[in-house]
Order: sequence, then C-alpha cells, then structure tokens
Amino acid sequence: MARGQKKIKRYRRIYGGRSTLSKVMSAVLAIVVLAGIAGLGWALYDPVSQFLSGTMKAREEDSLSSAQENMSQQESLPAQAPTDLQQETLRLSKVKGVYLPLSSLQNEEQLQQTLTQLKAQGLNTILIDAKNERGQVLYQSSNQTVAEVAAQVAGAVDLSRITALAKENGMAVIARIYAFRDPISSLILKKAAVKYQDTEMLWLDDSKENGGKSWLNPYSEIAQMYIADLSLECIRSGCSAVMLAGVQFPSGYSLELAGYGTQTKTRQQVLSDFVQDMEELLQENGGTLIYASSAQALLGMEASSFDTGGLQYSVKNICPDVRPSSFAGLVRPESLAASSDPAGQPHDTVKAVMMQLKQSGGNKTFLPMLQAYTDPSSALEYTDLQVKEQIQALEEVDVTGYILYNEQGNYPLS
Repeated sequence: MARGQKKIKRYRRIYGGRSTLSKVMSAVLAIVVLAGIAGLGWALYDPVSQFLSGTMKAREEDSLSSAQENMSQQESLPAQAPTDLQQETLRLSKVKGVYLPLSSLQNEEQLQQTLTQLKAQGLNTILIDAKNERGQVLYQSSNQTVAEVAAQVAGAVDLSRITALAKENGMAVIARIYAFRDPISSLILKKAAVKYQDTEMLWLDDSKENGGKSWLNPYSEIAQMYIADLSLECIRSGCSAVMLAGVQFPSGYSLELAGYGTQTKTRQQVLSDFVQDMEELLQENGGTLIYASSAQALLGMEASSFDTGGLQYSVKNICPDVRPSSFAGLVRPESLAASSDPAGQPHDTVKAVMMQLKQSGGNKTFLPMLQAYTDPSSALEYTDLQVKEQIQALEEVDVTGYILYNEQGNYPLS
C-alpha cells in the first residue's frame, strides 16, 4: 500500500459489517472451537448463545439486499488514496471562514478573484454545499446512487478543481452535507425513507398541497451509507472537512404518524452512533468531521427532531448556528430569555449563547456560524461593524474560529 494511503474502515453501524455468509461461517467456526474446549461445557451456553444470536440476527428485509449490493460494489474496488489536494488536519481554532454558494463557484475566473480578496482580508477557509437541504448534490459526483436518484444539479462544479484553487490561495475547503433532510433520494430509495406508521406509503412533513417533503430514515443502513459515501468522496476530492448538518429526525406536521420500522435503539442512540462512526470514518481517511446544528437543538430545545441534542454526542467538533436573527422566534436559549431584540444586539446575543453552549458542552471545540447579512426581521443593518462585534464576542469567551454566513456570498467586509 502506497505511503499515505488510507483503507476505508468498514464500520459496522454504517457499512453493515460483515456479509451474512461471513457471519454464518464465523459462527460455525466459533461453535467448532468452543465444542473442542474441555471443561467449559454448559457454563458457556448462555453467553455463547447470546453472542451467536446477536451476530447472526437478520437485518431488516428492506435494507439487506441493497446494502449488500452496495457493499460488494465498493469492496470490489481498491481503496483510493487521499489526493495531493488534501489539506493538513484542520484546526478549528484557526479557521476564519466564509460560506460561498454554488453561483460563486461556477466561474473559475470569478472564484479566483473571490479567493484572492478573501485571503487579503485575513480569511483562510471556505464553506460550500456538497449536498443541500433539498437533497441536491452540487458537485460532479461519481457516486452511483447520486446518478440513480438524479440528485446532481445542472451546473455542478468540479470539486477537485475548487479545492485546488483554494489550496493555491492558501485556503481550506469545508464541504457541507445535509444528512437525513433529503426529499430527493428518499423518493427513490423508498426502503430508506420514513413511512406512514407500518405502511409502505412515504411520510411527508406537510400535505402535498403545501409542498410536503419526504425524509430519509436515520435508522436506515442504506441512508447512512449514502451519506458516508458522499462524505468520503468530498475528502478524496481535497476537502479538509465535512460539515454534517440535518442529522435529525423529521420536523413538520403529523410527526406521530411517522414510522421508522421496528428498532431496538433509541433516537438518541442512533443519531449519536451515526455521528461517532462518521467522525472515525473521516479521521481514518484523512478528514475532519464537524457536526452542525442550531443552538436551540444543541441545548435540547428541539427534542422532537434532535432528542437531547448534539452536545451529548461524543463528536469533538461542533458548528453551532449563533446568528442573532435565528433567535427571533419564541424558542430561545435561556441566556436570551430577557432579550427583546436578539438581532439588534449582535455582540451580546452571540456572547450569551456561546457562554451557555460552552458551559453545557464540556470539552467540545466550537466553530460558530455568524451572521453577515441584514435580516428582514431586524431593523439593524448588518455591516462590517456588526460582523466584528460578533467576532469580538467569540474572543471574549475564548472561541477564535468562525464561519461567516451570507446566503448570496456578498460579505460586508473592509
């Protein structure tokens, strides 16, 4: 194996572990060996029985065939080595980043100018969408499932070229992937989608008339594999990290009618296990995982979709959305209970929320998302001054990395 080459580690919870045949053969071998060991006899019956029943337990019929087919396709190919484009391990405390939309990436000359300007302003990282919350894949993917579900958008960019240009300018690239909030693949991969109770009918988060969308099932092995495959593809294309968003159960209407099949894990367990496995998978392949979520969800205030929140997961790196305008609604962290206008006080809002997150998050490393645009709900215009106030608030609570967010990619920086 070439130096620096990383073999894909087949994590059981994501990639389904060994094939059924290998499980059976291992079980048979275990029985033969155990039968030949004198003196153990019936003393080992219970633990051995439990072990065999656990390892030989059949997977759900709706995921077995597709998962094994995907496994065989992947394992028939040699593991790819990380490309020369890959950045060094990303240190979140050093990240000074901005979000760039697809439109900012499609013209290479324009992108080169943008990167030059960003670097001149002291920025060193760009965040781009690899798969957005609509399920669209925004880069040129060779993943078979992307082709099968027609997820790739017209005008998708060459991700390797994007990361190469960024590297030439001394900048890292973080690819954001929305996980289970995916109305495109869930329409085609119906075995991996949320259903109405015990039926085969796709569950929608609203009525069809109101534009209701289907979701991927967080319990589905097929859904988890799809997200893992795209994440690895991004790392191999030169991205330093994957920011995983939408790691949640559905939100919307008629949540009590959403069915996920017969399961033994709690919602908290399946989300936590998935994030942990993804973190290990990316680390083994030279990348970094960043878990992204709203501050409200991280603090356990959106339990119907996120259970107790990502601060309880073992993941190290977290991107909390602390944009002041995101706290305009009624659901606010306790630290903002007395604030009448969170968006009108960017410094105080960001500082208060980050203090609460740090107190609750223990040893997590935070890469907050800050607001770099004027929200229609606020009377305060966000200029370079308001951006700097938010950054100052982070520094006052010993957080030095950040991502500036402007949906259009137009930043009020000077």
